[in-house]
Amino acid sequence: MKYLFLILVFFASAATATVLAQTPAETLEKAVTDYNALKTYVAGLNPKTITDANVTDCKTRMDKGVAMLDQVIREGNSDEIKTARYFRVNFQYQYSFVLGMKGENRQSLDVMRAIEREFTALKSSDFPLRYVFTGKNYIINWDNFAPTQAEYYTGFGEVLYNLGYYEDAVRVSKIALAHPNSSDWLRYIAANKLLDINVKNNLLIPGAELEELALKSILLYDALPEENKKTVVEYNYPKVLRGMNLLLANVQQNANPTTVNRCAEAAPVAGKYEAKSTKVLQLYEAAYRNNYAGTDKSRHQAAAAYAQTTLVIDRQRSEFVGQSAADRVAQLTGLSDCEGLRAVAEMYRVWLKPNLQAEYLKKAGQCEADRARAAKKAEQAQRRGGSGGFNLFVGANVFPLINTNPKRDYGAVVNFAFPKTALEFSYMIVNQNKENIFDLWIREVDDADQDNISRWDGFKAHFMPKFMMDKGVYTGVMLGYAEKNFESMIVPVTNDLTGAVRNEVFQPGVKQYSLLVQFGAMPLAKGFGADLYMGFGANYNIFDDGSDIDREAFTIANPLLEHRRDKFFGATIRMGMTLGLNFGRGN
Repeated sequence: MKYLFLILVFFASAATATVLAQTPAETLEKAVTDYNALKTYVAGLNPKTITDANVTDCKTRMDKGVAMLDQVIREGNSDEIKTARYFRVNFQYQYSFVLGMKGENRQSLDVMRAIEREFTALKSSDFPLRYVFTGKNYIINWDNFAPTQAEYYTGFGEVLYNLGYYEDAVRVSKIALAHPNSSDWLRYIAANKLLDINVKNNLLIPGAELEELALKSILLYDALPEENKKTVVEYNYPKVLRGMNLLLANVQQNANPTTVNRCAEAAPVAGKYEAKSTKVLQLYEAAYRNNYAGTDKSRHQAAAAYAQTTLVIDRQRSEFVGQSAADRVAQLTGLSDCEGLRAVAEMYRVWLKPNLQAEYLKKAGQCEADRARAAKKAEQAQRRGGSGGFNLFVGANVFPLINTNPKRDYGAVVNFAFPKTALEFSYMIVNQNKENIFDLWIREVDDADQDNISRWDGFKAHFMPKFMMDKGVYTGVMLGYAEKNFESMIVPVTNDLTGAVRNEVFQPGVKQYSLLVQFGAMPLAKGFGADLYMGFGANYNIFDDGSDIDREAFTIANPLLEHRRDKFFGATIRMGMTLGLNFGRGN
């Protein structure tokens, strides 16, 4: 197997699941252990140094593993049987791989044909497979196996080709090329194997497919990692020249739009590996002589650049390609692309078109003048308070106006908004709000709820710097202060020393300091603004029960008054919306 078995050993697929599945008996676990050992052993073999003893060793290991798995298939439960069948066929595939590496194509083919039906029948719906290995549950998913299946198809196609079964080789290699879980390296091998088959029998692959394969072989080589490209060079495998020759032969016979587009797509890729090549130049020429008008500007720029490198070997063809490419770049360059217009002028200078050079220099100058005027106009607009300038946003919080409290809260929010920052100030008169009992909830105080204390009046105020991003989105740090004054309460209290009970008047109050991180969006338009926000943080509270008793000496018949500490921390979540007027042109 010229490509797969001489090379793939260095980049062995890790996809055959050696780490996955559930519930096997000891026999299955021993077989899996041996399979893992065989796979490691095969990965360490070198196609240049492999011996008959290595092949015999692999055969012995495979036979032992298959015998154990056959026992599991006869005696195991359904999960064990499915898993055993999976590892059985993979044992055989590893052996066929080693035979191919050694050049024993006939024996390798016999094994591959024997496992073909079972190996290729596996599909995603057959997975996952489950088993227990070294006391742990493992799962084999389809994605673990699928790359190995693609590898099998690729190697199978090579073996069939090596033995002269060209029709079967075409069938299998096409499957390998189209396999969704194949790698670029495997696809490169499969595509070039199909091109090898075409050399042996040019009736098996239709012309349109052959042309597509030619392009694909070039693109797949370009996509290979550098390590694989070094392997291609080391073993003198095809790079891009064969694909170029096939495309040139086809376009000379039938320059239809599809063929022309393929030539145009292949040329800049091939030019990366074939320096100063007349064949690359011919691909470009074939495209432009047949009215190629692709919209990828970079492709035309590459054509013009490549044509410059071939002037000394084919001046007439180079000038045609370079001028044609320059014309197409000019067509694709907008009048607002000042740098692009200057680049077009330079291209026309290189290709000795002084009139066109002058025309595009003039266009570039006009573009730059227009750009300078637009920049000056924008700067003036910003100085006049245009978009991105200063805004004064005055609004009110919406949610407190529509809540279910007996009374409403009233306040105002002012934002001094600059392009990158904003400063927010807020003051709100609070009426009949319920108290937050997070401090008691987190301490798991029994029977503590918001009804243990009267509603409070007072005020809230905060200051917040906001750091603006695109489209009014911001983050900010809110520093808040609130004073809470609760209605008077008459609550029974018990003297802990004497047991005497009496009623006591309480007039509780809280001073609260808050620190929150807030996120939001503050879209501002001319005349109107809004702010949607959400924040979270913590607060520090100073509690005064408003009585003369020593709370340490009395038990208060109110969980909140009894258990609330004089100083405590709490959590705060804040969300809402502000609507109001904006003085400025918005953001």
